[in-house]
Amino acid sequence: MLALHRFVTERAGLATIEYVIGAAIVLGTLAIGVSAWNNGLVARLQALVSQMQAVR
Repeated sequence: MLALHRFVTERAGLATIEYVIGAAIVLGTLAIGVSAWNNGLVARLQALVSQMQAVR
């Protein structure tokens, strides 16, 4: 219990939590962005394949 109290009251402990939360937000945003980009890329490739099939 003493270690938990020391962790909460210590400024370095709070800075660590802030870094963890910030990293989680950055990684979450990056994952959402990559997923959206991938979905757009898949849609474009499917349209290209459809156009190529229509040429035959």
